[in-house]
Amino acid sequence: MRIEVIGEDESSSAQARTYAEYKVFAALAHHTPHVRGARVVLRRDKRNGTCDTVACAVTVALVPSGSVRARACAPHAYAAINRAVERIGDLMRRRAA
Repeated sequence: MRIEVIGEDESSSAQARTYAEYKVFAALAHHTPHVRGARVVLRRDKRNGTCDTVACAVTVALVPSGSVRARACAPHAYAAINRAVERIGDLMRRRAA
């Protein structure tokens, strides 16, 4: 399974990107036969003209086709990653059921 983590600005340090890769892998490990790969994008959220939150968007490519997506915002990258990964885990569990 290939996991690509993209940090679009200074909101995503190398440590935050590594954390995102680890969390996504851990969430998808139980679903490996159904997952082709995943993409995580971290960036500052610019809602209402402010940049006070970080957005984490996770897209999982499924086998043989299709995808699952989740997005979350939080005051810092780690919280946004945790929320998005939790949502992806929920979606994958529902899909398996």
